[in-house]
This record gives sequence, C-alpha cells and structure tokens, in this order.
Amino acid sequence: MPMPKLSKAEVTRVYSSHAIAITGTAGFLGSTLLKALENDKRFKHIIAIDKKPPPFKLKKAKWVCLDLTFGACDEKLVKLFRKKRCTTLVHTALLTKPVRNIEEAHELESVGTMRLLTAAADAKIYKLILSSTTDVYGAFPDNPNFLTEHHPARGGMLSPFLKDKVEVENQFLTFAEKHPEKMVTLLRQATILGPTVNNFKTHFLQNPLVPTVMGFDPLFQFVHEADVLRALLKTITEDHPGIFNIVGKGVLPLSRAIQITGKIPVPIPTFLLYPLAETLWYLNIGSVPGTHINFLKYLCIADGTKMWSRLRFQPVYTSQEALLGFVGRELNKEEFSKRLEEIEETN
Repeated sequence: MPMPKLSKAEVTRVYSSHAIAITGTAGFLGSTLLKALENDKRFKHIIAIDKKPPPFKLKKAKWVCLDLTFGACDEKLVKLFRKKRCTTLVHTALLTKPVRNIEEAHELESVGTMRLLTAAADAKIYKLILSSTTDVYGAFPDNPNFLTEHHPARGGMLSPFLKDKVEVENQFLTFAEKHPEKMVTLLRQATILGPTVNNFKTHFLQNPLVPTVMGFDPLFQFVHEADVLRALLKTITEDHPGIFNIVGKGVLPLSRAIQITGKIPVPIPTFLLYPLAETLWYLNIGSVPGTHINFLKYLCIADGTKMWSRLRFQPVYTSQEALLGFVGRELNKEEFSKRLEEIEETN
C-alpha cells in the first residue's frame, strides 16, 4: 500500500543523508527534474548521470560522466550508488525521437537499462522510477476509446523505437517481481508539450505544412511539462508502486490541434503517405519512419482514472492548455498558481 505523503521535514530528513540519482540529465526531462531538485532545499545530495553535462551550471548536484552503453558501467554505478548512499533512482535516459542507428538505440535503452537495474539491485536502492510514454500502447484500429494500465503495451509491433521502450518497461516490471521489497514506479506520460519541451512530435507540429492521413482525424492527448515534473516529484517524495498513465484532461482531434498551432494540414492518401514517409526517413529528411503513421490514423488515448484515484494526482493543465502553452499562449502565472493551490488542497 502507498505510504502517506511525507511532510517537508520528513522528506528533508530522508534526503539529508541519502542521495537521489537521475539518468539522462543532459536531456529535456532529466535536466528539468535536476533543476527542480537543485532548487529544492529538501534534497541535499543529487547525482546527475549522463555522458554529457547538464545544460546549466550545477549548484549542489554532482555530474557523473557515464555512458550506459559502456560494458562495465554497472560496476561503476554500484560503487557510485554505495558511496553516495543512494536510495532513489529516476531513469529518464530514453530517446525522445527515433534514430537511424537501431543497434545503438537498443544498446542504450534496453541493454543500458539492464546494466542500470543490475547495479541498483547490487547497491540495494529502494526506489526506482521510470519515465515512460503512453505511446507504448501503440495506435491500432482495435484500440478502445481509453487504454488503462491493464491493456498490453503493443507499440513494439510498430517500430524498434517503441519496442525498446516496451523492453525497458518489462525489465522494470520484472525487477519489481523479483524484488517485492523495492518501490518501483512507471509513469507513462502522454505527449509532453509546453513552452520549453522539444521532441519529434513538437517538430511535427512546428512544420508550416502538417501531413495528415486522408479520411482520418484521430484524437490526440497531451500533458504539460510542468505537470510531468509535479508527477515525478510526487513519486519521489511518496511511495506509489505500479504503472500510472499521466495525462492531461480532455482530448483534441488532430485537425483541431493543427488549427490551434496555426499550421496548414495536408491530407495525403494512406497508400502514398507510408512510402513517402519511408523515403524521407531514408534520405535523412523526415523525422520519423513510415511505421509511425499509425498515430495519424488510430486512437492511442490513455485512461487517467488510476492517476486520479490511486496516485491522487490531477494535472493543472488540460490537453488543450498544454498545446496552447506549446504555441506560446500559456495560462498566466496567477491563474496557474490559483489552480495549483486548489488541486493541492484536494490531493
């Protein structure tokens, strides 16, 4: 059962002598979480793990240059975790866009995660948190209107990019089964949007001409970057084992999302779009291979019920507001602060 929410004093006491480690701190999500912990007085010892330094100057965190594709990295991680008395590990070192070197991507995500979990077990880390994505469900014509955490993650059938992420999730779930005394949490986030986020879907929405599949207008779901950060912080300071979909309230048809961004849709027949996307990908022009066209045709909408009822977490921004934040029409600070206070009172 989840433990009660810790007070600020209790969190400070726990993390005053024990470290929290974050992987992927050169990337968007890892660096965002790192900055938040840097500015939070409760966290005294922070380890930033990446082969590249964080994109800002560190005040109290320590950057450790380490590549998860390196064969002996698990040995180095064990020594590091033990030396720093690490009790919490947040894994955000997953790719945010497909890459052409499939073998290298697999080595980083699937094999790298295996090494990371081996080190975590040897170092007796108590809490492990994985930042994943609702895309692991995949977009298929037989998907229900809302996908719960009990639905299978079939995204690996679509592309190697998603197959690696499904494998990473399975490794975390297997770890949780083998180590029931550990606290293992998987956060499946909808497409993250906001004023500073950068991924292959934001590139898609930034094009002046946005390709769509003729005859299809699927629903889309977003979550604001600030809400993702709040969800991560909540699972760090509280114990919530299991899988949780992290989604903004409401959905938007793709046509409406394109209209909000002020772009021009370009409907293309399916039989032309798939080979076109593959050709552009091969020529190093397109941002995704043709296998991702499924997300422009079919539903992949996650259910947020467990997030509300079990995690007791409610995003401040709706899907549409997250999209508005991305295009520069974000809620003003006073409105955001007021809504945040209202939600925190109910949690």
